[in-house]
Amino acid sequence: MNMPLLSKVTVDSEQAMSIKYNTMVYELKRKGENVIIMSLGEAFFDIPLFPMDTLPMPDLYHYSNSMGLPELREKLSKYFKELFLFDVCPEKEILVTAGSKAAIHMTLMSLINPEEEVLLPEPTWVSYPEQVKLCYGKPVYIPIGTEIEEYQKFVSEKTKAIIICNPNNPIGNVYSEGELSKLLSFAQKNNIWILSDEAYSEFVNNSSFTSLGRLDPLKSNSIIFNSISKNYGISGWRLGYVVANKDVIYNVLKVNQHLITCPATILEYYIVKYFDEILEITRPQIKDVVNKRNELGEYMKKIGLESLEGDATFYFFVSISPSKLSSEEFCTRLLNEYQVSVVPGIGYGESCDKFIRVSIGTASMEENKVGLRLIKELIEKTHH
Repeated sequence: MNMPLLSKVTVDSEQAMSIKYNTMVYELKRKGENVIIMSLGEAFFDIPLFPMDTLPMPDLYHYSNSMGLPELREKLSKYFKELFLFDVCPEKEILVTAGSKAAIHMTLMSLINPEEEVLLPEPTWVSYPEQVKLCYGKPVYIPIGTEIEEYQKFVSEKTKAIIICNPNNPIGNVYSEGELSKLLSFAQKNNIWILSDEAYSEFVNNSSFTSLGRLDPLKSNSIIFNSISKNYGISGWRLGYVVANKDVIYNVLKVNQHLITCPATILEYYIVKYFDEILEITRPQIKDVVNKRNELGEYMKKIGLESLEGDATFYFFVSISPSKLSSEEFCTRLLNEYQVSVVPGIGYGESCDKFIRVSIGTASMEENKVGLRLIKELIEKTHH
């Protein structure tokens, strides 16, 4: 008996490469294996659980505003004004939902029509191309190392948007204000949207970060995404948001209402009540993890591992040249033979197959050093 056909767009879609390898890690750990985890896209912070019994009852049992609690949007609006120096109207220009990943996908649903194209400079975060495909759009990849001035040759009459990640996952670099100005001019010239995923905006060790929104105060071409999950060290709570002009937000709102309804009400109330207290606790730990990253960067130079330049987030994009292995072959052997988990570069675009993403946010300093030495050992073992 034949089974009815599945959707071609989901059949053709790929698993998220990072989650695929983390699933393999969970299976090994269930068997009692000790694995040095350098693949998780989060940092582990020491955060107390604040009192829950002070939250409003019975409101936290019920739906909240599908834009997100007004009090939370007001907090986020103030946060943007103080930290990123631009105005966000809490009533009309911000929507809170179940993680920034969902916010990006629902925004793409609100922007692109079937067969329209979205530009993705590589390395591009693993979910962007699949989200574009799931919206019946077409991802157009810009190879790693391409200068912004060269992006124009990838534009067609079907181009609708470009997505950037700033600070970047997986490189750990931050776009300069000059680079953002070039990107915004490029978007304006071609009458396209520029989507800026700023989930790691707190993971910088100086004041070098500029939000795209500061350069486009009317939000005429720019859409900003950010993550409470990342910056507050509560990734499992799935809270993120989108900042855009009122017309974009209204359309994302309709998608959000039909798919999510609203974020988890109890978590919204919790963040509203303890917004500043949690940031006071996580910010020093964020500073520590970024400093840890840069200390490990010096260690990598010492042992002869090369990575693309960056000093933010908790990621490195490490070159596995001159290994003869593809990035998937390399990561699979590294996990099975050395019990170290990292993410294949191919997940971030075809031009990235000689790289791996290494995350230092969850393992200890010594574990990370051991993992880096084993990466170097496997490169040397497989170079001929």
